Parts: sequence; structure tokens; C-alpha cells
Amino acid sequence: MPEIPTELPLPDFSGGRLVHIASTKFDGSIHYEYDAILLDEHGPVVRTWIRPGTPWVGYRGEGVLMYPFTMLFFRDERWYNVMHQHQPLGARGQLTYVNLGTPAVFDGDMIRWVDLDLDVLRYPHGVEVHDEDEFEEHGARWAYPADLVERVRNAAADVVRKVEAQVFPFDRERHIPPTRRD
Repeated sequence: MPEIPTELPLPDFSGGRLVHIASTKFDGSIHYEYDAILLDEHGPVVRTWIRPGTPWVGYRGEGVLMYPFTMLFFRDERWYNVMHQHQPLGARGQLTYVNLGTPAVFDGDMIRWVDLDLDVLRYPHGVEVHDEDEFEEHGARWAYPADLVERVRNAAADVVRKVEAQVFPFDRERHIPPTRRD
């Protein structure tokens, strides 16, 4: 098993190649798809950059991503991925968005993962868990196995602790361009 890093070098936003990100829901239906720039890979960690103006398609239709973010995926036992906003977003100033989901599968061209509803968001004022109602609804509709529910809930609690401590991979400032450090 690859070594699990505790931090990564600062990313180089000057290059990289295009990869496709595709997430589904538990039943296999589309969640979101969009392209990203592959920044680097370190053991089980795949780090990407999503530029403003990137088109997306998803269960809500389609659109264009307006703001840049760096996204980290994990090909090990971590049941989440991390989006670090390059600038605080929205009226509440969202800094980091964590999707609870299956570990990523990366074939060199495409990153795939299953979104499991719960999200952990970091704001300047604190950390919140979102979409409990969606997790309960989808769990009932798609018969989430008890071990999956337990795994996701345990991962969410672990993520909240780590986001609050701002330890890797939730150390936002190490994953955004130096000109955008807030």
C-alpha cells in the first residue's frame, strides 16, 4: 500500500494535463462531470485544479464553474475528497468543501467516485455538516448497507475534527495559488 502523505509540496499551477472528473450517486446516476488540470500525484493523493469557465454537467443540468478551486482525491481508504476554494465563496465565505464518498479510482485520464451525500464545509466562523436529510433520504431509497452508513458517518466525524484542526489534507493554504492565499 502506498505511503499516506501528511503534507504535499506547494502545487505548480503553471501546467498540467487535462483529466476528466465523473461522480455518480449510489444508484449509478450522474452527479457531476467536468474537466480539471492534473497538478500532481503523491502516493494515493491526486491533486487537480479546476479553472473558472470550466463547463459542467450534472443532475441539476449544466453550467459553467465560475470560481477556481483545487481538488484532492484519494485512492486509499479515505472516504472523502476535498475542494479548496481559491477565494472565499458566497455570503458566508466558504473556504473548503468536503464531499463524503467512495475512494477515487484514477486510470490516468479519468477520476471516478461515488458521492454519498454528506458534506463538510469550512467557513471563517467554523465547520458544518450539510445534507443529513439527503443522506437519510437516499439511504432509504437505495438501501444503503448498514456498514456503508457507519463508514460514512465515521468518516464525517473524522473529517470534522481534521478540518477544525486544519491538518493535511485540510490545510487549504498549501493547495491554492500564492496570489490567492486568504
